[in-house]
Amino acid sequence: MYGNTLIARLSIATVLAWSSLTASAQTPAVSSPQTPGAASSAPIALKMSHFLGPKSFFQVDLVEPWARELERRSNGKVVVEVLNGSSPLGNVRNQGTQVKDGTVDIALGLRGAEGDRFMRSSIVELPFVVADARRGSQALWGLYKNGTIADEYRDFKVLALFVQNPGLVHTKQTRVVELDDLKGLRLRVPNATVATALESVGAVPKLLQPDEIMPALRANQLDGIVTNWGTPIPGFNDEMKQHTAVPFYASAFFIVMNKARFDALPTEIRELIDSMSGDMLVAQFGPLWDKWDKPFFDGAHGPGQEIVRPDAATLQRWKSGLQPVSDAYVKKLQSQGFTDARAVYDGLIAASTAP
Repeated sequence: MYGNTLIARLSIATVLAWSSLTASAQTPAVSSPQTPGAASSAPIALKMSHFLGPKSFFQVDLVEPWARELERRSNGKVVVEVLNGSSPLGNVRNQGTQVKDGTVDIALGLRGAEGDRFMRSSIVELPFVVADARRGSQALWGLYKNGTIADEYRDFKVLALFVQNPGLVHTKQTRVVELDDLKGLRLRVPNATVATALESVGAVPKLLQPDEIMPALRANQLDGIVTNWGTPIPGFNDEMKQHTAVPFYASAFFIVMNKARFDALPTEIRELIDSMSGDMLVAQFGPLWDKWDKPFFDGAHGPGQEIVRPDAATLQRWKSGLQPVSDAYVKKLQSQGFTDARAVYDGLIAASTAP
């Protein structure tokens, strides 16, 4: 997945820098008041939260630049206060709820931390559904745009839906090649979707959010972690020595805004936010995740590290072994009212293998 492909995508990431992307958007900056001597009104204050730290990739490369660009293009008519994971409003489990109840105006959240909220979106988290962040994000966003999963976001103004590059199996010392090698391993998982898959093969999943992982590692409660390369876990390469390159899952994320707050904004500000979200914003997550993955991927090439790359026949055994889990999960979604879940799943699998 990396190598020449990664270098190419990193080049794209440079081209798709915030300044050039936003400058090319069709909606112009909001004009300043034209009446000489008119008193300027107070700016519109928005609060935007996320669940990672003040130096995280979400903060540095996504949330902060997006907020500052909104301010710039509004000519100061909007100011955005960014609240990261170190603030009282940075709890990963509360991002969607905070937006819905108006505690914050905009939030970036992790679907798997939201409990039963956005369950239809969880279909994209099943094994082997996502090939990479670019195609996976476009596929998830497409399900929202065509109405397939839109109803579960009816209480929000949706700015973007996206996924990471696929999560892999990382362990402290156990070399994992075959699916059976997972038996008995205590593995951190990000959501119930992945937990179900691991339980089916005899692993012991531990559902932990990013802020719970290091305490569990230090307490020797984990043998490994199922996560992508671009991880917020400090000391990841010091702790994890064995890495198995199987696209086990992908986490889904959302950026949503309080619907009533958005609707109450002046037309020109709503149009500005629209021009900085949706298709334009979703398109950035392929290059961004490649950038965020690279330091940890490079770190896995150091002394004492090994990346296991199963051959095609071994990968097929993983797929066959996990297929009953995916089938059962799809049936569960159907029983919960997602009647076309099977067709959606089949379409996602087909899209994951497309160029």
